[in-house]
Amino acid sequence: MSVLAIVGIVALIASGTVALPFQRLVTLVGVGGSKIEYLDDPVVRAQLLRHHMAVRLTALGSREAARVPLDGVDFVFPSGQPAAELVAERRVAAREYSSPHRVFVSPIVLATYREYAETLRAAGVARPQANQDPEQPYYYDLDLAGFLELARAGRSWDALGIGGWGFTNGNTVLAQTTDVCAANSAATYLGLVAYVTRGGVPVSVQDAVDLALQIKPLFREQGLPTRNPDGIYFVPEGRGILPIVVIYEHQYLAYQLQRVGRGGEPDQDRVLLYPDVEFQSEPTMVALNADAQSLAVLLGTDSVLRRRALELGYRVLDSSLEDSSAELPRFLSERGVPAPAISTSYTRGLLPDVPMLEAMITTVGDCRPMP
Repeated sequence: MSVLAIVGIVALIASGTVALPFQRLVTLVGVGGSKIEYLDDPVVRAQLLRHHMAVRLTALGSREAARVPLDGVDFVFPSGQPAAELVAERRVAAREYSSPHRVFVSPIVLATYREYAETLRAAGVARPQANQDPEQPYYYDLDLAGFLELARAGRSWDALGIGGWGFTNGNTVLAQTTDVCAANSAATYLGLVAYVTRGGVPVSVQDAVDLALQIKPLFREQGLPTRNPDGIYFVPEGRGILPIVVIYEHQYLAYQLQRVGRGGEPDQDRVLLYPDVEFQSEPTMVALNADAQSLAVLLGTDSVLRRRALELGYRVLDSSLEDSSAELPRFLSERGVPAPAISTSYTRGLLPDVPMLEAMITTVGDCRPMP
């Protein structure tokens, strides 16, 4: 064999394209919420293979993922901290291994269409973010307390003047969520609504139940929960079905990046409302053994995986893995996608402690309690 051939093989092995015969492929079984789709991305799967890892995944709601039997499961990847804490508590009670890892962050937002956002703007509860073109903003700040007051008062879109945009909608001004019994996004929005209503977090389980009963009508009014509201939002018929849906920021940004990546322009009809009480949803991988721990560390440190997270709209963490970095706005600007303001002026909302949040979830959604 020539020297050049040997050098070429060594280079392939070093790059991870070719594995040495004695390097075993580790296959990890994971369950999780919507963020587990990141691990199912083809680019992510290919990069994991270069590190001799493969994953078998089951997607559930985050709260559902927290209750499944963990025999034969290597990691649980809920979309937020509360479900991750429930998993960790189960493992502690069983005196079994668990190690939580934050991977990236994505705030909860209210996704809507320009005519609905402008109707809220005329009503005085929404305004373009400071870095936006005031005539054609993609991102608005939302007075969440004012928005909820419109819902409590039973104000309809017609009453607010949506007709000025050529639409008729007699429904009450509400945000549609997924099932609060299953999904982290709905539970997080419940926590934000509770925080705004109370001006803080409940101080006891009974206090949490009383608060949940107070805000339950805001969730029951939306009717049956929608399993996949973000899917409806991004289809042409969505405007007439769900005017406002609670989603994660990354879902909207990934959609815009894909449009531009295909040679199109950013969608000017779909816009985001950022509640002025903010809570950063922190997808947390709970490793249940050492191999899964290696996977979690890799997700936070590998440059290809971090880059792919940006391409999918996530706010990656800085080198300390503690705070979201400033990479996302720069990345969006490079790709020709308008960037939201990364503001520090919002009120930082707090979710109730897990037992109190669980009490609120089961009260609002009439859910089966966690074991």
